[in-house]
Amino acid sequence: MTDGLDQAIIDAGLALLRADAITPALVIFDGQPTNPTPAPPYVVVWSTVDWPADDPAHDALDNRSEHAVARWFVHIVAENLRQWRAIAQRVRTQLLNARPAVAGMAPGLIRMEDGSPPPTADESLGSPYISGVHVFRLTCDT
Repeated sequence: MTDGLDQAIIDAGLALLRADAITPALVIFDGQPTNPTPAPPYVVVWSTVDWPADDPAHDALDNRSEHAVARWFVHIVAENLRQWRAIAQRVRTQLLNARPAVAGMAPGLIRMEDGSPPPTADESLGSPYISGVHVFRLTCDT
């Protein structure tokens, strides 16, 4: 049996993305897109949760990790650069500076990681689409 915290944190970020109210709705995949892959635009989100070894809570009497760091690697695929920027802005609006509700955790604010590479032309899908990744990070304490 697990505590379910990792999945709860990831789901909170995905819920924020899916709460975008602009029409047409963002097509969001939690990991691998469906097969066949839909026409752009769409967003594929790969996520991780780390419980760092340098957690300051290790100084507590019980020596338990109490600090999680979640990252959402948001891969945006669009028909052109203008559309890519529009989707990237919608993603940023939903995630940046949000404080999601995660049962059993005290989340901070979601931040955007520095150093995202620029979007590039991607012909791996058979047509020249624009593809790029932004990374968003959240720290939570138990």
